[in-house]
Amino acid sequence: MRLHFFPPLQFFLIICCSVAGVAVSAFSPPGTGIVLQVLQGRHRYRQPKLGTTRGERCQRCTSSRGSRSNAALSLSAIIKVYHDSTNYLHRDVTYHPEQPARIDACVDLLWQEAAHEASIQKEKEEIRITLRICDVSPTSKPKRVNEAETTDSNNDNDNDNDNDRKIHHEPFTEAELEHAQIMLTQGHTAEYVTSIKEKCRSSRQRRIDEGKDPLGFVGYVDDGGDTYLTTESYDVLLRATAAWIRCVDDVMTRDKGDTDDGNRNGRGNDERTAQERCTAAMALTRPPGHHATTSTPNGFCIFNFAAAAAIHAIQSGSAQRVSILDWDVHYGQGVADIVQRYDNVRYASMHQYPAFPYMGAKRGISGRHGNILTVPLPPESTWTCGYSTSYRDIVLPFVYDEGVWEPDLIIVCAGYDALNSDELASCSLNAADYGTMTMLLREHLASGGDGDVTPIIFGLEGGYQLKEGAAGGNLQEAVLETLRSFA
Repeated sequence: MRLHFFPPLQFFLIICCSVAGVAVSAFSPPGTGIVLQVLQGRHRYRQPKLGTTRGERCQRCTSSRGSRSNAALSLSAIIKVYHDSTNYLHRDVTYHPEQPARIDACVDLLWQEAAHEASIQKEKEEIRITLRICDVSPTSKPKRVNEAETTDSNNDNDNDNDNDRKIHHEPFTEAELEHAQIMLTQGHTAEYVTSIKEKCRSSRQRRIDEGKDPLGFVGYVDDGGDTYLTTESYDVLLRATAAWIRCVDDVMTRDKGDTDDGNRNGRGNDERTAQERCTAAMALTRPPGHHATTSTPNGFCIFNFAAAAAIHAIQSGSAQRVSILDWDVHYGQGVADIVQRYDNVRYASMHQYPAFPYMGAKRGISGRHGNILTVPLPPESTWTCGYSTSYRDIVLPFVYDEGVWEPDLIIVCAGYDALNSDELASCSLNAADYGTMTMLLREHLASGGDGDVTPIIFGLEGGYQLKEGAAGGNLQEAVLETLRSFA
C-alpha cells in the first residue's frame, strides 16, 4: 500500500524521515513506465585524504543505508537497461580501474534482482515492475549472466514473466549506428571523430595483413596515459553512443503514440503499447564520456555520450530543452565544453575539488548562455555534510525551475565514484545516497503539479569499486539503489 500526502505535508514527512534515518521512498510520488541508461569513468589514482579520517567522522556525517538497501522494486512500470556484452573488446593491456568487470558486476546484480522480483510477482499474481535487461552486442547470442537464458527481441512467444528473467538481445541497426556517428560529429569535430575511427580501423587492418588476431592494443591517446584505444574501441564507442540515444527515444515516445521519430534515428517505428512506455532508462556503457571535449580525449573518455544524447533529443524534435545533471565525483569539463554553445541545454555538475580534471573550482554559473553550473565540494564530503544542501538548494533548482526553465528531458551523467571507498576520489557517499538523489530529483520534477513528470535517462560514467562489503557499498549496489528509487 502506498500513502499519498499533500505536497507540504509530504515534504515535512520526507525531511523528518530523512533525519531519522528512515527510508522515505514510501512517500515518493507514484511513477509510470520506466527505462534506464548508463554512465562512465575517470582519473586513475586516488586523491590523498584531507581533513578528518573516516574513523574520526561524527555520526551525523554518515548516511544510513537503512531499509532502502533491502527495498523491493515495486512500481507498475518497465525499466529497460541497455548494455553491450562485447564491451570487453575495449580494454587496457595492464590493470586499469575502468575495466569490463564494471558492467558484468552491474548486469549480474540487476539480473538477480529482476529474477527475484519476477518470482514475487508471479507468486502474488500481480505485475508491479518489469526490469528488462537488453544486450545490444552485434553477436547473435548475448552473453549469459549466471542462470539467465537469452532471447532475441523478436521472440515474443514466452510468458512475459519468464521474459523478465532473460537477457534480451536487441542489437542496433546499421541506420542506428550511422545516426549515432552523425550525433557524435555534432558535438565533436568531424575531424576528431574520423581520426579515432581511422586509428582503430587502420590498426586492425594492419594486424590482419600481418596474420595476427584483429584485436590488438593501439595505444594511449592522452598525455596522462589513462585513455587508450584498441582496434575495436571505435565500434564499442559507437554502440555506447547508440545506447544513450535509444534511451532518449524510449522515454521521449511515452504517451505520444507512434511517430516518425524512429525513422529519423534508424530504429523504426515504436510499436509498444501505452502500458509498455517508459519514463526512465539506463545505459550501462563504458568507457565513460563526460571528460571528452570537442576534440580531446582524456580521463578515460573518448566520445561524449551525454552531449550526443542531448543533441539528438533537440535535433530530433522530441525535446525543446534538455538538462544534464552530472553527479560523478569528477567535473565533466567535456560536457561543459560542448553544450555551452547551446542555449537550449543546461549542464549542472556536483564534483570534488581539488580532483581531476582540476577545473570547476568556483561555484557559480558560466557559459555564453548562462547554462553551465559548477558546484565544487571538498574532499571527505558526505551526503549530510556537503552534498544534501547543495543538491537540494542549488543543483535541482538549476536543472528544473518552474516557469523559467522547464526541460523536456533530464540526462543524468551517473558516475558512482563518490562512494566511500572508491579509489579515484575522496568523497564518502553510500550506495543508498544515489537512490536518495534520484528520488529527490523525481520529487522536484513533480513539484510543478501538471501531473506529467519530466522523463529521465541515466548513463554510466565513473564508479570503480566492485568489491563486496566495501565501505559505503560498491558500484553495482549504487546502480541498483538508483533504480530502486523508482519504487
